Amino acid sequence: MSIADKLAQVRAALPAGVTLVAVSKTRPAADIREAMAAGQLDFGENYAQELRDKAAEVEGARWHFIGSLQRNKVKYVVGRAALVHDVDSVELAEEIGKRSATPTGILVGVNFGEAQKSGVPAREALDFARRVVGVPGVALRGLMCIPPPSDDPQAAAPYFAELASIAAAGRDAGLPLHELSMGMSHDWPVAVRHGATIVRVGSAIFGARPPKIT
Repeated sequence: MSIADKLAQVRAALPAGVTLVAVSKTRPAADIREAMAAGQLDFGENYAQELRDKAAEVEGARWHFIGSLQRNKVKYVVGRAALVHDVDSVELAEEIGKRSATPTGILVGVNFGEAQKSGVPAREALDFARRVVGVPGVALRGLMCIPPPSDDPQAAAPYFAELASIAAAGRDAGLPLHELSMGMSHDWPVAVRHGATIVRVGSAIFGARPPKIT
């Protein structure tokens, strides 16, 4: 199947109002242009310099930074990414804000107990959101998570439900947590059932990534 065919397949099952971010990390610009020709606008990148380079090469795309962002690489992302999906420190939010000519959209990355992953512990997510909501130069939009890995998509359901519950509690407290970025190629339908407003889909659109050469 072509990229256009795979996009159509995903879109056919995606409810209205949910933003599809096509995860284009490691993919050539030609693949992104093919997806854009099929009507795809939003693309996600995990590596700051790769986003910078692709933004220069491909015009008209709306970029999302979906990886763990180091403060010394913020300069490659700000001004190019419409939304930074995994902000997990006040210092990172401040660095983004300091470099933003207009407010950069951010999501709080939430971690459900995995020491090797970035993100704010779930129990601290709302306190952290209160700390970053007033940082100049950033615009808090919502929350993001990546559940612990599992071959069973349903295993992600409790984590998606908890993220949605945290966001609802935050909205009740006046926080602008309207976006929920959760769900990838294998589990995005489960995420949507639990209130995802953004899903990040890579291999289901572009095919399996080639193994990384070390």
